Amino acid sequence: MIELIPFPADSAYFATELKSAAEDPKIEGIIIEFSGNGPAFDQELELLRRGDDVIDLLRDTLRSLETQPKPSLAVIHQSLGGLAFEVALACHKRIVSNPDITFQWPWFDLGLLPALGTGLRLSHIVGIEKAVQVLLFGTRISHGETDFKHDPTEISNNGRETAEHWIKHHPKPVQPWDETDITRSPLFSQTLANRDILQRAYLQLRKRTPSDDGAGSLLLQAFHDGLERSFVGSLRIEKAAYQKARGLVSTQNRIYVQHELRRRAIERAASAPDSVELIGVLGAGLMGTGIALSALMAGRKVILVEIDTEAAKRSSARIEKILSRHPADSLSRLQVTQQLGDLSHCDFVIEAVFERFDVKTDLLKKVGSIVSKEAIIASNTTTFPISELATAVPDPRQFIGTHFFAPVEQMELLEIILGRQTTDATLNKALALAQALRKTPVVVRDGPGFYTSRVVMAYVQEALFLLEEGNSPTLIDQCARNAGMIIGPLAMADLTSLELLADIFRNLSKHGRGAAADSERTLEILSRFLSSGRKGRKSGAGIYDYPAPGERHEWQGLTDWFSRSAQSDPEITNRLFYIQTVETLHTLKEGIIAEPETADLASVLGWRYPVFRGGPMQYLKNTGKERFEATRQGLGKNFGRRFALP
Repeated sequence: MIELIPFPADSAYFATELKSAAEDPKIEGIIIEFSGNGPAFDQELELLRRGDDVIDLLRDTLRSLETQPKPSLAVIHQSLGGLAFEVALACHKRIVSNPDITFQWPWFDLGLLPALGTGLRLSHIVGIEKAVQVLLFGTRISHGETDFKHDPTEISNNGRETAEHWIKHHPKPVQPWDETDITRSPLFSQTLANRDILQRAYLQLRKRTPSDDGAGSLLLQAFHDGLERSFVGSLRIEKAAYQKARGLVSTQNRIYVQHELRRRAIERAASAPDSVELIGVLGAGLMGTGIALSALMAGRKVILVEIDTEAAKRSSARIEKILSRHPADSLSRLQVTQQLGDLSHCDFVIEAVFERFDVKTDLLKKVGSIVSKEAIIASNTTTFPISELATAVPDPRQFIGTHFFAPVEQMELLEIILGRQTTDATLNKALALAQALRKTPVVVRDGPGFYTSRVVMAYVQEALFLLEEGNSPTLIDQCARNAGMIIGPLAMADLTSLELLADIFRNLSKHGRGAAADSERTLEILSRFLSSGRKGRKSGAGIYDYPAPGERHEWQGLTDWFSRSAQSDPEITNRLFYIQTVETLHTLKEGIIAEPETADLASVLGWRYPVFRGGPMQYLKNTGKERFEATRQGLGKNFGRRFALP
C-alpha cells in the first residue's frame, strides 16, 4: 500500500500523519503532495520560533524515513519555501509538474536558519556553493535549470502515477548522504576548494552585514562543521545552530521590525475606508518621477505635470524604460502635461517640486484653485512644516505631508505628516494612498524635519563634526558601515548634494530643536565646500573626489582644512548611533512621533538603519539603560549639549 499525504496548513497534523505512515508496516511508500496552501506566514514563523515539539517530530520522522528505508517521494505542483522546501528535500525523489517551479529559504531575512537538516541535504543535491547561496543569500533554485544536476528528479504532469511506479521499482532507496563517507566525498569541508567556497561566502556576508548580525556566521559554521561529519553529526550541528540563531538579539530585532511592526503598519493602511485611483504629481524631477512610477506600477492612473520641457522628456524616458518590464498597459495610464488644469479630476495631488518654500506655496495656491473640494493636496517636502505650507491651500484640513524616499519605486516607506488642521478623513485618504502605492506608512506629527529628515540630519551633522575634528572621511564612513549602515554618512551627504543639505540645515536652524541647535557650525563646514565649488557627487567633487563613474577617493585638500587627529573606532561609532537615539528621544518628547515603535520602523525602512539593531529605540533597549546613559553622559561631556537628554 502506498500512502498519499498532502502537505497541509497544519504542520503539527502533518508531522503526526507522516510519523504514523512511517511506522505502519502495511505502507510500502509515502507520497507527499505539495499542491495547496501550506502553513500561513505567521503560523510557520511561530513554529520556527517556538514549536520545538513539532519541529523535533518532523526532523526525527524525516530521518527515520531515510534510514528504514521506506520510499518517500515529493510530488510538487507549486514553488516551495521554508519548511515545505525542507520536507521535499528529505524525500528520496522529487517530481515537479513544470520546470518553472522554484525553491528557496525565505526565513534568513528574519535571521532564522533551516530546522530539519537542509544544509547537508541541499549540498549533496546542488553542491556546496549553490546551497550556501540559497540558504544564506536567498537565491532561488529551479528544476528547469541546471541547479538540480545531482538530483534524481523528473518533470511529469502525472506526478502520482510516476511516483507510484518509482516506489514499486525502488523498495529500498538510499540517500546519497548515507551511502558516502563524508571524508572521501567532494563535499568534505576541509578540501581546499570547499574551504575557499565557505571563505568567499563569509566575505560576501561581511560586505552585507557585520558580525554582530550573527545568524549568517552560525549558518556558515554549521556548513563547515557539518560537512566534515556523518549526517547524524551534521544534523545535531544544524539543530544547535537553528536553535541558537532564533535566540540571537539580532534575529529578535529583525522579527520585531520586519514582521511585527511592518505588518501592523500595513494593516493600518489596509483598514483605510477610502481608495485612490487618479493621482496627480506636480514636478517631474527625481522624486516626482519616482512617485509617478510607483503609482503606475501599482496599477493607478497618473497625471504628471512638469512645465520644463526637457525635464518632462527625461522623466518620460525614465518611466518608459522602467515600465518596459511591466504590463503593456502601464504606460497608457500616464499623462504628462504642462497644464495645471489637467489635475482638476484627481483624487490626490502630490506636490514634489524643488525644496524652496516660496516655490512650493506658489504652486500649492494654484493647485488649490483647480482641484475639486473633495481632493486631497499633499506635499513631498523634506523639512518644511506642513502647517506652514497648508496656509497656501483653500482648506488646510485637506492638506497633508507625504514624504517619499528615493528611489521611490524601490523604497518601501511613506512618512505621512499631519498638519495642525489635518482631519482624520484626510489621514485615511493618505493611508489609502500608501496602500494603493504598496508603501508601508508611518504617521507622524508636524515639526521641522518631521521624524526621518530630522534624525538623518543629526546623524550627518555628527559625521561632519567628526570630519572637522580631524577624522578621515573613509574612517568615519567605514565605522558606520562596519556597524551595519548600508552607506556611510559622508558618502550619503555627497550623494544627496551638499547644496541641498545646506538648505535643509538652514531650515532646521530656524527652529534649533535638538541637534539642530548646532546647525550654524554645520553650515560653516558646508559653506567651505560649496565656496570651493565642491557640491557633491554629481559635480565630481564634494567631501570626496569622484574622478570617474564608480570611483571615489579621499580629497587630499581636506588635510589643509582639518588637521588629522583620529578618534577611536568605538567612539566614532558611538557618536553616530547615540546621536540618532538622542534625537529620536527629542521627537518623542515633542510629540512628533507617538511611540518608540514608529521610530524604529521608520528608521529601518527610511534611511536603512541596521535592521538587526532594531532601530534607535530598540538600540537603547538592547544596550541597556545604565550602559547607554553612562556612554551618553561621556559623549555629552566631551562633545557638547546635543547629546543631552530632552
